[in-house]
Amino acid sequence: MSLKFPKPLNELKIAVVMGGESSEREVSLNSGNAVLDALLSSGVKAVAIDGVKELLASNPQNFDAVFNILHGESGENGHLAGLLACMNIPFTGCDAQGAVLSWNKNTAKTLASAKGILTPKSQLLKKPSELQITDNGPWIVKPTEEGSSVGLYYADSVEELQKSVEKALGDVDSVLVESFIKGQECTVSIIEGEALPVIRIKPHVGLYDYEAKYKSSQTQYFCPSGLDYEMEKALQSDALIVYNCLKLKGWARVDFILDEKGSRWFLEANTTPGMTKTSLVPKAAAAIGWNFADLVLQILSSAFDEEVQ
Repeated sequence: MSLKFPKPLNELKIAVVMGGESSEREVSLNSGNAVLDALLSSGVKAVAIDGVKELLASNPQNFDAVFNILHGESGENGHLAGLLACMNIPFTGCDAQGAVLSWNKNTAKTLASAKGILTPKSQLLKKPSELQITDNGPWIVKPTEEGSSVGLYYADSVEELQKSVEKALGDVDSVLVESFIKGQECTVSIIEGEALPVIRIKPHVGLYDYEAKYKSSQTQYFCPSGLDYEMEKALQSDALIVYNCLKLKGWARVDFILDEKGSRWFLEANTTPGMTKTSLVPKAAAAIGWNFADLVLQILSSAFDEEVQ
């Protein structure tokens, strides 16, 4: 891939928007500081900006672009993308349309399913009384609009499911109750329409939730994935179908479960993936020979795709 910038790197002024007020603030700050350091080491005049309010207060039109590493609601639900588009400021990641389609997990699953992609059977709930027991479980309960496996529950009995739904709906407006698919967690990172090598994930115990992602030293990541060539290519192909049907751009990460029969089940798409030491996109990029600074510059370059010919 080639890098495209409107001016030399040492003349670029980039706002790295991180932190904010979501449940993923801590991870976003870690990701943002890693991105900031990489840009500074490459000679870019990068500035750390904590959330949307600070960005607006900093006269954002003085920046050549915004590197959006704001995990969670404001950075991934289309608000920031729409705001920057209105101000004609280039930014990394998808536009507001792609953000809206992917941020809502129910919408993303529906669109992916329409393209022939398998996704676990689910029901959308706004009240505990709406829960319908249609199978014997187990089940996964997750917020309809949230990231980094925040608020994820596993239930293997009707009683536990009812309690998990009540607990989840105490924190968010709506949840998905999905049929639990037993299998291997896999993820595919995409940079400017190119699928990177698949990463297979093995949590030490239980689910690949927030704890397993960011606090466990025993979660194992395999890249190369150890899957056969045909399965690797099939997962990459599925990820690109999801990426395109959700109108994503620049970069993203698409998560799957590979079940015991070899079926591939789409879970969700992440439009502002983590960039911490344990994050998955940098691991996939390293597998094709990119160091962290290479990856950051490639993502930044995508912000200028429509400006630089």
